[in-house]
Amino acid sequence: MGKFKSISTKILISYLAAVVLTFLITALAFYPILVGVLERRAEIGLEKQAWEIAYTIRRHQSGQLPPNELNLPLTILLLGRSVESDYLWLNSNDTIILSSRPEQFPPGRTLSALPDKLREEEPYDPGLANIFKTEKYVAVEVPVASGDGQTVLTFVPIRTLQVMYRETLFSILASLLGALIIALFIAYFLIRYLVRPLKNLEDYAQAIGDRKFDVRLEVKSDDELSKLAVAFNQMADRLKSYDDGMRRFFQNASHEMKTPLMSINGYAEGIRDGVFTGSAMEDAIDIIHKESLRLKNVVENMIDITILEQPHHNYSLPQDLYYIVEAVIDTVGGYAVDRKVELVSNIQPNIWIIGDWEQLHSLFVNLLSNGIRYARSQVLIQSRIITEGTKVLIKVQDDGKGFTAEDLEHAFDYFYTGGNGGSGLGLTIVQKIVMEHKGTISIYNTVQGGAVVELVFPVVKKVSEL
Repeated sequence: MGKFKSISTKILISYLAAVVLTFLITALAFYPILVGVLERRAEIGLEKQAWEIAYTIRRHQSGQLPPNELNLPLTILLLGRSVESDYLWLNSNDTIILSSRPEQFPPGRTLSALPDKLREEEPYDPGLANIFKTEKYVAVEVPVASGDGQTVLTFVPIRTLQVMYRETLFSILASLLGALIIALFIAYFLIRYLVRPLKNLEDYAQAIGDRKFDVRLEVKSDDELSKLAVAFNQMADRLKSYDDGMRRFFQNASHEMKTPLMSINGYAEGIRDGVFTGSAMEDAIDIIHKESLRLKNVVENMIDITILEQPHHNYSLPQDLYYIVEAVIDTVGGYAVDRKVELVSNIQPNIWIIGDWEQLHSLFVNLLSNGIRYARSQVLIQSRIITEGTKVLIKVQDDGKGFTAEDLEHAFDYFYTGGNGGSGLGLTIVQKIVMEHKGTISIYNTVQGGAVVELVFPVVKKVSEL
C-alpha cells in the first residue's frame, strides 16, 4: 500500500490517466470523422467501379468482347483493404439484366419489387452518377450509355463497412496502445531518474533531523532540483552554525550561572554553620548580594536573547534616535561620573528610524556602558546621514585600549568575555537588536587604539512619509 503513496507512483498514475483520457477523447472524436472518411472513400470506389463496369458493358454491346468474356470486377480498393462489392445491370425499366448476387437480386425482376432497397425513393438524374444510402446499403448508380436508359448500380452492405470501421479503429487503438506501453516504459525510467534526487533530499533531511550537519548533497547540474540542493546545503550550514552556537550558549550559560551559584551556596552554608561571624559574615552577605546581582544579570540577558531569537517583529512606529540617546545618557550618566568618564553626544536631531523604543534604548545602554567601562576619559557617540539620506551611520567610540585580535573575531559570540569580565552577552544582544531593525554592525579600532562600534540603520526622513 505504501508504494501507491510514493510520488513516483502518483506521477506515473497521473501520467497514465492523462494519456488514456487523451486517447479516449481522441478515439471518440476521431470515430465519426473516420466513418465519414471511409464512407466517402467507399462512395468514390463504388462510383469508379460502376463506371468501369459500364465501360465493359458498352464494349460488350459493341461486339468488342465475346459474351463469355464478360468478366466484371467484383472488388474495390478502400484504404489499402480489399472490400467486396456487388453490382446490378438495369435496363430503362429498372429490370435487372445482370446481377452479381442473383439469389438476392435475380435477373428479370424489377428493382422496386425487391424487398432490399438500394435506391432512395426520391428524384434522381439517371444520366449522371447518383449516390444512395439506405438503411442497409451504400450504392452508386451510373448510366451505361447516354440516352439508352440502362444503368449500372454498384453497392456494398453497410454492415461490411461497419466491420471495416471497427477493424480500422481497432488497428488505430492497437497502435495507440503500443505507443502507450512504450511511453509508460520510457516514463517509468524518466520518473525514476527525476525522483531519485527527491529521494536523496529525503535521506538528506533525515540526516539533518539526526543532527548530521556535515552531510552534503552533490550538485551536478543547474536545474531547479540542483538549486534546491544548494539551498539545503546552505540550510545545513546555518543549522550547524546555529547548533554549534546553542551548544556553546548552554555550555557557557551553565558555566556563567554555576560560578555565582557555587559562591552563593558556599557563603550561605558558611553563614548557616557559623563559619562566618561578625564583619566576615557581613562581607559574605555582600558577596552573596553581588553574585546574586550577577546571576540576575545573566538570566535577564538570556531572556533578552531568547526573545530576540523569536521570528522577526513588524515594527511600524518611527523613533527619533536623538531622544533615545539622550535618555540613555541620563541612564548611564551616574556610572560615567563614577568612572570619571566624559560622555559626548553629537547625535543629530530628527533622525527617524522604524523600530522598538525599548530595544533601541537597551542597545545604546549596552554600547555606552561598555564604552564607559573601558574608556580612559571619554566616550563619543555621533551620527552622520549617508547614502543620499536613506541611512544613518552611528559611531560609539572610546579612548581605551581598544579590541584585541581575539575580541574582533569573537566579540559577537555567546558568553564571550575576553579578559575583562562581564556576562559576555552584551554585544550579542546588540547584534540581535541591530539585525532586528534591518541594520548592520561592525567593530574596529581607531589609529590611536580606541574601540569603535559602528551601526548603520535605514532612516525615514519625515514622519509624514510613513
